[in-house]
Amino acid sequence: MTGHKVYADLTLIINLLMDAVILWAAAKLAGFKFSYTRIFFTAMLGAIYAVGYLFYPMNIFYSFPLKIIFSCFLILLAFYPQSWKDLKRAFQYFYLINFIAAGAITGFASLTAGMKHINNISILWLLMGVIIVIGLGKWGQKYLVNRIIPQLLNYMVEIKFNGHQCSGSGFLDTGNMLRDPLTNRPVLIAEYAWLKNFLPLDLIEFFETGSSETEILSFAANSTWADRVRVIPFSSIGRHNGLLLGFRADEINVSLGDRNICHKNLIVAVYRSKLCQDGHYQMLVPAEILQSG
Repeated sequence: MTGHKVYADLTLIINLLMDAVILWAAAKLAGFKFSYTRIFFTAMLGAIYAVGYLFYPMNIFYSFPLKIIFSCFLILLAFYPQSWKDLKRAFQYFYLINFIAAGAITGFASLTAGMKHINNISILWLLMGVIIVIGLGKWGQKYLVNRIIPQLLNYMVEIKFNGHQCSGSGFLDTGNMLRDPLTNRPVLIAEYAWLKNFLPLDLIEFFETGSSETEILSFAANSTWADRVRVIPFSSIGRHNGLLLGFRADEINVSLGDRNICHKNLIVAVYRSKLCQDGHYQMLVPAEILQSG
C-alpha cells in the first residue's frame, strides 16, 4: 500500500508540473494575459484527475470523450473570461504542445533506452519535456509569427495588364476589406516600387511628386489609363474617407501550390510605401480572391 501511495505522489507531482507549464505555454502562444495562481490551481485539478485514474481506471470519467470535455473545462477554468475565439486558440495550443512534448519525451526515452547505468532516467525524460514546453512558451510565439505564419499565408501572385506581366509574393490579409465601388469586387493592394517599371509615365509622375488625395479624382479623369484607373475609398484607424489610386488588371493568377486561381478585371490599388519592411511580400491579398475565379 505504501508503494502505491508513493506512485500516486509522483503522478501528482509530475502531472502538476507538466500541466502547469503546458497551460503557461498555451497562454503565451495564444498571446493573452493570464494568472499564475489560476494556472497553478487548474494544473492541480488536472493532476488530481490523473491520480484518480490510478485507482479507478475503468471509470466512465476516464473515457476518451470525458477526457476531452475535462481538458476543455481546464482551459475554461484557467483562462476565462477570455473570448470564445481565444479559448478555442488556447485549446488548440494546449493539445499541440501536449503532442510535441509527448513526442519529444518518447524520442528521448528511446535514445536513452540502453543507458542502464543512469539513475532516475525517467526524471531526465520529465526534465526534457519541461524544457521543451518552456522553450515553446518563451520563443514559440515569435517563431510562429515571424517564420511559420508568413510561410503559410504567402502566395505567388502574377498580374497581367496592358501587355505587361509581373510576379511577386502576396500575403493573405483577412482585414483587407477594400472593394471596387463600381463592381463591388475585392481589391488587391500592391507596392508602388514593385509596379513602377510597368506603369505609364503620368502615373509614375503622380506617385513620385507626392500628389495629395484631393488631386486623385482629377488625375483619374485625365490619365492615359482613364479606362483602367479606379479611385478606391478606404477607412483605417485614425483616418476616415481616404482614397487610393488603383488600376484594372487584365488578369490576376494566384498559385495555391496544387492549383492556380485566375481572376479577370480585378482592381489593384497602389500603395506608395512598403507593405513589408523585410521584403517578404509586395502585395496584400484579400481572402475572397483565394476563392475560385
